[in-house]
Amino acid sequence: MLRIIKSIVTIVAVAAIATTATGAYFSDTETSTGNTFTTGTLDLKVGNMDDPVTVHIVKASQKPSASFSQNIGGQFVVKNAGSIAGTVQATIKNIKSYENGCLDSEVGDATCGAGVDQGELDKGLINRVFFSLNQAPWGSLTPSFTSLQAAQGVTVTSSKYDLAPGESKNAMLSLYWDTSANDNLGQGDSVEFDIEFNLVQI
Repeated sequence: MLRIIKSIVTIVAVAAIATTATGAYFSDTETSTGNTFTTGTLDLKVGNMDDPVTVHIVKASQKPSASFSQNIGGQFVVKNAGSIAGTVQATIKNIKSYENGCLDSEVGDATCGAGVDQGELDKGLINRVFFSLNQAPWGSLTPSFTSLQAAQGVTVTSSKYDLAPGESKNAMLSLYWDTSANDNLGQGDSVEFDIEFNLVQI
């Protein structure tokens, strides 16, 4: 009996091996060739220029409580010349504030002199500073600032500054000098600063 069982097991094992060795199924193989992976680009242009950007704000003979058109700092056309969407960031940097001497009307000005950072315009006489779009959708970007010094180094951005590939928008910086008791301290003063624009991937 044991011999019969061994014979049956042997037959089943051989049959299984034979089936595995000789079994076949239909198949068809295709190969996809020429696959590539290419990165997109972000290319910000300000006034249609790369660095150095020579487009800048120049405002002379400013005064407290000037009209809206006088208070507007200036417009910068920002463009995404790349192939992927991005959003623009803006940062005020490198403020230099000049006293430009001391007029007799600047009574009480303790910093009268010729050195840098002695002027008052950046320290609160210009007391509303904000970026916005000079086109629809209207409205200022947040945050806004109570002085140029408060704005220095703070990056401002918004979905309003989103740029599709090839798209341009009109970015605007507004500087308001509202009237105050210390207005005379700013007579003859001047202030210079940089605006750094950055385009980042959305």
